[in-house]
Amino acid sequence: MPNNTPSQYTELCSNGIVVPNPADNPGLVSDCATLLAAKPTLEGASGNLNWSADISVSDWDGVTITNNRVAQLRLGDRHLNGAIPLTLGNLANLTTLDIDHNQLSGAIPSELSNLANLKELSLNSNQLTGAIPPELSNLANLAGLYLSSNDLTGAIPSELGNLANLRELCVDHNQLTSAIPPELGNLASLTTLDIEGNQLTGAIPPELGNLANLTELTLISNQLTGDIPRELGNLANLTTLSLSGNQLTGAIPSELGNLANLTALHLAYNQLTGEIPTGLSNLANLSLLDIAINQLTGAIPAELGNLANLIS
Repeated sequence: MPNNTPSQYTELCSNGIVVPNPADNPGLVSDCATLLAAKPTLEGASGNLNWSADISVSDWDGVTITNNRVAQLRLGDRHLNGAIPLTLGNLANLTTLDIDHNQLSGAIPSELSNLANLKELSLNSNQLTGAIPPELSNLANLAGLYLSSNDLTGAIPSELGNLANLRELCVDHNQLTSAIPPELGNLASLTTLDIEGNQLTGAIPPELGNLANLTELTLISNQLTGDIPRELGNLANLTTLSLSGNQLTGAIPSELGNLANLTALHLAYNQLTGEIPTGLSNLANLSLLDIAINQLTGAIPAELGNLANLIS
């Protein structure tokens, strides 16, 4: 995007103090000006960032310089209570943007989608509102998207299914609604999917069974309905399956007995019926099994006594 930072900040960053040899480092001068312009919006009333034209940008709070450009911005737990500045989308070489555990409010700017080199976007534990911008799907290099514990609303954008390099998607503890988009089943690199504590409705997409690298699937405390998809039994690397606190019906699929690496299975507080499948006795690594508060019938399979690692 074009850099629309006011020229006054560019002049401050060209004084030879904040950016050494500014004539030889125009990219760093531009990044410096972007951050100086963003500082008042980001800090709010109680921030205390040391960003100024009297301190070398390499010594600024939370700023990491690589190859004479701002590469990382780590501002977690710094009492920031402003908003996320739109102009942060000008930091062309940024690979990490971490502003979690603050009191930031307002929306997630769609301008962050211009950060073509971004690998980690962490905005956990703020007071952000509004929708997740579908434009974030343009972040082709993104490996981690962390938006947990905010007040985000609306649907999970189906466009996020285009993030081919995404390994962790955590949008838990928000106020997200609508259904889980089946397009998330396209995230072949995904290892963690955490959507706990929202207001999601509809069925669990069977397409999630395509996530061959998934190790953690957490959908606790939503309003999901329908059966547990048998396709989840294809998740050979899964260690944690957490579906408690929904309105799921039908039987526990026997295919879950194929999850050889599973250590924790949470299915409590649903409306599951039928018998406990004896196939669960194949889960040799299982240490936690919670199927309480359902409508299960029949006997407890004696084969569960073979679960030598079961603790709870």
